[in-house]
Amino acid sequence: MHNNKDKTILVVDDEMEIRSLITDYLRDVEQYTVIEAENGQDALELLEKKHADLILSDINMPGMKGFDLLQHVRENYPEMKRILITAYNVEEYLELAYKYDIGNIFVKTTPFNFDELSAILNTLLTNNIFGIDHFFGADASFMNIKINSPKKLEQYTGSLVAFIGDESISRKLELVLVELLTNAIFYGIRHESPENKELWNHDFVLSDDEAVIVTIGKDDEKFAISINDNGGNLKKKDVLYWLHRQIAQDDDGLPLGLYDSHGRGLFITRKYIDRLIINIDRSRRTEIIIINYFNNEYIGYKPLCINEL
Repeated sequence: MHNNKDKTILVVDDEMEIRSLITDYLRDVEQYTVIEAENGQDALELLEKKHADLILSDINMPGMKGFDLLQHVRENYPEMKRILITAYNVEEYLELAYKYDIGNIFVKTTPFNFDELSAILNTLLTNNIFGIDHFFGADASFMNIKINSPKKLEQYTGSLVAFIGDESISRKLELVLVELLTNAIFYGIRHESPENKELWNHDFVLSDDEAVIVTIGKDDEKFAISINDNGGNLKKKDVLYWLHRQIAQDDDGLPLGLYDSHGRGLFITRKYIDRLIINIDRSRRTEIIIINYFNNEYIGYKPLCINEL
């Protein structure tokens, strides 16, 4: 049982059943102090009287929408953590997420993924965003790999896929891992330019301090892979921009980012994997986490999770 009563969460949703479902769980199971409002205006009036450490707000509400509410919160309560929640396709909100600088949009799945919500809330409220251990219990098994050579990516990815043992996604997972590991090595550590990929030198070995660290975890429900580099070169705004350009279309119906030299790996990952989580400590560390559920247990759209310290 958690003891989180010193943290207050404001839940805002015009649907009483959903709001009650979330508040009851956060209050009774997670032991948070919870306050609630049914719309944006009520939420702002409540915040004038009561303190909250985090706001969890629906996007589509009568009157003030969730993006506008969180903009008010950002301007007036800059220390408050902010999460939007929706039952709709997050891709449709990427342009707004970029405009309003929103990195976290949780999704309402069937059944509701309380464990995932709990993990995300805990990481934000504690500023302990890094690591996959937040998403596992005591029954999980883990493996660590230190990656220091781009010439061995196939060998590395083969070991990772074999550890997971899920043949249904092995080909897509190999593609995703090669993309993410390439990004970590060449962009994160080597600071290479995406416009000159054909000129990249692959004949090198990273030192132990530079090596990309990969952690894999799995239990009966899911697997997760964390890819860490100590470059910290990613920016939340850039990720949102790249993802949106892969979704938005030009006058011919083609993605705006069809020929972009950046962002392809993250888009492919989001397409093929259930969860993509990006954690950034600027100029110090970048972590890409991917999570996949074995049995398609949760029906719904994919969330957006980009955290920047």
